[in-house]
Amino acid sequence: MRKLNLLVFIMLLALTDISAQRELIMSQYMYNKYSINPAFGGSHESLSTYGSFRKKWAGFEKSPSGAFFTVHSPLKNERVALGAQFFNDQVGIISNTGFSVSYAYRLQLQNDAKLSLGISGGLVSYKSDWTDVLLVDTEDNTFAAQEQTSAPWIGFGAALLHKNYFAGFSVPSLLFYDRYETGESTLDFAKIDYLFTGGYMFNLSDAIVIQPSAMLRVNMDQETFVDISATGFLMNAFILGTSYRTTGEIVGIVGYQLTSQFRFTYSLDYDIDPIGSYNNGTHEVALQFNFGYKINSPNPKFF
Repeated sequence: MRKLNLLVFIMLLALTDISAQRELIMSQYMYNKYSINPAFGGSHESLSTYGSFRKKWAGFEKSPSGAFFTVHSPLKNERVALGAQFFNDQVGIISNTGFSVSYAYRLQLQNDAKLSLGISGGLVSYKSDWTDVLLVDTEDNTFAAQEQTSAPWIGFGAALLHKNYFAGFSVPSLLFYDRYETGESTLDFAKIDYLFTGGYMFNLSDAIVIQPSAMLRVNMDQETFVDISATGFLMNAFILGTSYRTTGEIVGIVGYQLTSQFRFTYSLDYDIDPIGSYNNGTHEVALQFNFGYKINSPNPKFF
């Protein structure tokens, strides 16, 4: 009975976010803010690529997982930046595959700050494989099919950029796709996500830099949460960080800057709620490569 209750609990958790365009929350968003806000396109002042893989609740068979890839860069006209992102999520029998392209226009402000405005557009394909459901009645044809639909993905964002700080606001998708009732995409401000981000880099010494940051997700139809994090950069090479998410998760992050252009990071999420004792945590690995810098500063590696 305990295992049955746990299974039901897991299914309910998995279903709470199935209306979102992207199912899984990435713990390392602070290293790739472009993934949640198109206005951060070109923020590394170079052609920047980022790929990550996330496995939620390791130890459970067919637990949620997701893969993510982004690429963005300023153009020769440095006021303009272009980018693209691709992702795939798997939550139970449901999988989402999507892509978007983005355009950002950047205005130079005083004190080396920039104001960036970005828009993005793409497509998300949703697939439900009902044939993967284990049935008592194997003759039930209700579960003998696969369903696949698609919906547009349109977002926008604004960001304030500086070598020492950042702030941003974004709506990853303006359109809410009602997958199970109407099958239509509508402009429903009560069901879409509003994301607020910000962070500051403190140079404690030539060898130690601390970057606190935060993300607030507001959704009037789902759970609103805050992700608060702090990352330390030691000798411009070692990365140590931690995050707390008000949904009941603690995150530990480690990483290494292999070269001035290539970085590896790994994070482990632990659920404070009782479900944390039934799984081996949530694991996320990421690689980032920047193809050279236009400015002579270590900060683009981190911001």
